[in-house]
This record gives sequence, structure tokens and C-alpha cells, in this order.
Amino acid sequence: MFRPVPVPALPPSTALADLAITATDHAWLAGTTGVFTSRPSTPLVLRWTGVDWTEETLPGLPSAASLAGISATAPDDVWAVGNSAGRPLVLHYDGVGWHTVDTPAIPWAKAVTAIAPDDVHIVGAGSDTLHWDGLEWTRSSTLTSSRETLHAITAAAPDDVWAGGGGLTGAGAATYEYPVLIHWDGTTWTDLHGPRPDHGHITGLAATAPDDLWLAHTHDTDGLHIHHYDGHRWQPVPAPADHDRLSLHGVAPGWTWGVRAGRRSFETRPAYHRWTGQDWARVPLPDDLTRASASHVGLATNGTTTWAYLKTAAGVHVLRHTAP
Repeated sequence: MFRPVPVPALPPSTALADLAITATDHAWLAGTTGVFTSRPSTPLVLRWTGVDWTEETLPGLPSAASLAGISATAPDDVWAVGNSAGRPLVLHYDGVGWHTVDTPAIPWAKAVTAIAPDDVHIVGAGSDTLHWDGLEWTRSSTLTSSRETLHAITAAAPDDVWAGGGGLTGAGAATYEYPVLIHWDGTTWTDLHGPRPDHGHITGLAATAPDDLWLAHTHDTDGLHIHHYDGHRWQPVPAPADHDRLSLHGVAPGWTWGVRAGRRSFETRPAYHRWTGQDWARVPLPDDLTRASASHVGLATNGTTTWAYLKTAAGVHVLRHTAP
């Protein structure tokens, strides 16, 4: 069962985006405050110290900014990405404090994966990706069209990195979205076919090893479709069974999360499921959160410890699940 862990009081305008874990006593939660208000939006990072969650002091920025992704290799090597004033915003934590990092320009930074202090990949909108080798950033033209966007990235090894998203083709009423999946072999990005449905886009990727990759794909109102790669082939994974209307939002190794709504209600309640090896098992939440209408639902796991977050009318909630 998930157990709530207190977090600092955050304004109602907070939007949560991503979680990163490096060890049982080190985790980070990224988001943005000031969303949909008259005030400029500002980045937000919370850090788990092993005792409690604390709000991090971030560098001052001259313009409104937001965070979309966070990744860490160690307690003193954490990367957060987002956007500010039409440029990618990259923040780095070195164990002492957070600093802004200058990078080549891409239209919109959406996701980051940090493999080592000298091996970091950033993806987002447009045809270019960014890579940090410990000395300098390299911008590579990776995609075939400026109408393609990468929403997610994950790494099983330095030479086994996956990124996915979608692109638009056609014009007017004939415009449709198609999925994009690319792979980094340590030297070059290559377009792959993967499960490759005809329409929609890839919303999530999560890998623990070259033979354990999870992919989430969505198309219009069909909901999220999950696939698993065992190192040789892709296999569809049935969605969790639920008597309510279940809308999945994301996938992690052995986990899914989203919201459910009753047949006669538009309220969305949080839902987390864990893969047993054969099917999905619903993971219970505290009673007050089970009944609460929720948004901004997310999760991250290192296999032993799993952190989840959600937002309700009462504020931001962070929960912890530890494997037996």
C-alpha cells in the first residue's frame, strides 16, 4: 500500500511534472508554480532528504519558466529541464546547489535522461536533440521533420537509449498524428519501427535493462496502450481491468498510473497498478485519496522504492511504496 509522506505547503497553482530516484533516501520531484495565474510561472523542485521533502532553492530567472522533466545519476548529479523565454531551461544540482546550464537552442525541452555525469540526453520539440559529454553540449539533427516532437526518453545503458514521441503529417482536416521511436547506440540516433501503430504518439518510455523496456502509446480518446520489449520483440500488454472508466497516463517498469471515473461521474480518482508478471494488481491508496478527485498523477520507481504524486483540491500529495 502507498503511504503518504508530508510535503511543504504549495500554492494551488502548482503543476507537477516528473519524479527521479537514485536511492532509497534520495528522490526529486519537479514541477511549476504560478500555472494559469496572472503571475509569471516559476520552476519547482522538491527533494527527499531521507527524512522529509523540502523545497529546493533554484536560481533566479528573468522570465517565466516551467519544468517538464528531471533525472539523476547520484545525489550530487541531478538534471532538470523545461523552458523559459522560448529557450530550453536546463538546471543542474551538484550536491551543493542548483545552477543554470547554457545549451544550444532547441524549440522546447520536454524530457531528460542522465546516465552518468558525462552522459546526458535532452529531447523535445523539433528535429534536434542535445547531448552532454562532460565537456560540451552537442546538438544533433535527429528527426526528419520539424513537426515531430519527442515526449519521453529512457536509458538502459550508455549505448541503449530510447526516445519516443509523435509527428504531424497532412493538412487541414486530413492532418493526423503518427508515432516516432528512435534509438541511440552510443554513437548515432536511428529511427526504429518498434510496435509502431499507424496513428497517435508515444507518451512514455521506461527501461531497466536492454531486455526490459516499457512503452506507452496513445491515440485520440482510445486511452493508453502498453507494450513491452524483451530485447527481441515487442509484445502488447493488456491494460488493467477496471469496472470504472480507466484512463492511463503513464508507465514505469512494472507500473502504470492514471485516473478512473465512475460510469455516472466526471470526477477522476487516482489509480496505480503494479505488474505481477501475469496481470495488473491495483495498489491501494489511503481512503481519503482513493475517494478524492485527482490530477497531475505520476510515479517513479527504482525497483525497491516507488514514489507517486498526485494533486487534489486539498493540495499536493506524495506517497511512498516499498517492495516487501
